[in-house]
Amino acid sequence: MSDTQADADTIRDLEKQRFCAMRDGDVDVLDALYTDEMFYTHSNATRDTKASLLAKIRNQELRCTDVVHEPEDHVVVIGDTAIAAGRVIGTVYVNGIAFKQCNRALAVWARQCGRWRLIAYQSTPIPPGEVDSDQGDQSRRNTI
Repeated sequence: MSDTQADADTIRDLEKQRFCAMRDGDVDVLDALYTDEMFYTHSNATRDTKASLLAKIRNQELRCTDVVHEPEDHVVVIGDTAIAAGRVIGTVYVNGIAFKQCNRALAVWARQCGRWRLIAYQSTPIPPGEVDSDQGDQSRRNTI
């Protein structure tokens, strides 16, 4: 296995850990996975820093108990930077109000002092009618 493939597998594992921690509200795990400079852009275009996101999770202002993170369908590693693309589907609770999610997501990881940490995250709603349409993604996977 190449180093790049091993790094891509590591990123997939870290993404699973991150989503389990989000689901469980485990701020200690998330704190260890996020860089101090991390920013998190939600699907409604609001943005959190590491500190503000962890506070929302700790205070249960943001809960992701019903969210399923589909396996990363594409991970690119270039040097000490990795980008993971996938889908997030389910219900997120913001201040007790349920919001249905069906999003594509992009996570940017950076290797710092030999350890991969999340530096940025962006979630974007999938338009209705395109939820099951991955034709564009499939053609890209076949050409890269």
